[in-house]
Amino acid sequence: MKISKERLKQILKEEMRIAEQEQEETEELMKTKGAFSKKLLELSKQVRDVKGLDAVEMQKIMNITLSLIQSASAGTLGPKLVQIEQIISKRIGESK
Repeated sequence: MKISKERLKQILKEEMRIAEQEQEETEELMKTKGAFSKKLLELSKQVRDVKGLDAVEMQKIMNITLSLIQSASAGTLGPKLVQIEQIISKRIGESK
């Protein structure tokens, strides 16, 4: 099967466009993950100033956070996060 030069050029251009798009998406994801990591670090430092937080509560918060991150890495968390956020907002009296 012969491919014309024009068709070959077209295929290469499309492949280059796809590769560039994937590179941009990867870079954006890394920026997002970097911002997320930075925010988690800030929150971990703010915990020192929280009054009335006992060891059991800290352990439960840590366990929930770890579970959420592990579930997110499995790619199954999106819809559940919406439900969790709604439940928490109702229980602590904040509206979203």
